[in-house]
Amino acid sequence: MKDTHTPHRPIRVEDDLWEEFGRLVGPRNRSAVIREFIRWFVRERGAKLPERPPRQEPAAGES
Repeated sequence: MKDTHTPHRPIRVEDDLWEEFGRLVGPRNRSAVIREFIRWFVRERGAKLPERPPRQEPAAGES
């Protein structure tokens, strides 16, 4: 029986960037969006660049 488990691929990302990414895509969707980007980047047939959420202006008092 062939193992179809995808190997773990650690990457380094600053905490604040990772948290903001999770806030925008949902904490359980980070991997899916990264995989979509990689498929698009390597020009896999039918792959599309992941859609970004609309820009959100910071609330008053935030930077």
